[in-house]
Amino acid sequence: MSHQLPLNLRLKDGSSFENFLPAGNREAVARLRAVVTALAYGRAPEPVLFLCGAPGTGRTHLLQAACREAQSAGGSALYIPFSEIATLAPAMLEDLEQSALVCLDDVERIAGKADWEAAVFALCERLRASGGMLLVAGARPPRELGLQLPDLATRLGWGPVYALAPLSDDERLEAVRLRARNRGLEMPEEVACYIFARYPRDLDSLFALLDRLDVASLAEQRRLTIPFLRSLEERGS
Repeated sequence: MSHQLPLNLRLKDGSSFENFLPAGNREAVARLRAVVTALAYGRAPEPVLFLCGAPGTGRTHLLQAACREAQSAGGSALYIPFSEIATLAPAMLEDLEQSALVCLDDVERIAGKADWEAAVFALCERLRASGGMLLVAGARPPRELGLQLPDLATRLGWGPVYALAPLSDDERLEAVRLRARNRGLEMPEEVACYIFARYPRDLDSLFALLDRLDVASLAEQRRLTIPFLRSLEERGS
């Protein structure tokens, strides 16, 4: 079976551990990195690891970062977002135990869908038998997802369950500046504060804005300054 992902399942460019500000989630990040290291040596430290948290806590970022790092280490890893369940089919989970790591995102989306719940349960069993690992993310802990298959909730809670803490305003500022630095774009603190005062503060919006600023800064060969941002605003950029 080919493990080449369809285009709509590809990892985001910015999804790396280096681009993630751990803040209050250092234990979860450290465990994820340890998991990837262990898998590189052919050992799954536990059959399942579960991340839960509200939107914006970094669940998707961490799943994709683990998947990316495992692939970079030469391992086989797959990422499947159930947010796109309308375009997916349970049969796509067949034979995925050939991968060392399978990452399932937004698992709450399968709750009440008997065919999907059965397919994920079967995948759990096959991965355990093959020595692989399942990394799962959801809005709530396994037993609070509303799954109709009790054994699936049990399986998803077999290993560590980490509740991710949201970032404070100051930490989100730091996260945006970290992402900018990793792109070679210096964002002074006063510029970050200006953005935070005038734009939506959720990380998805802030990172999307950073993408636009990066493109504009490169095109015009200008540093990120408040006058530069104001000029972009005046032009509607």
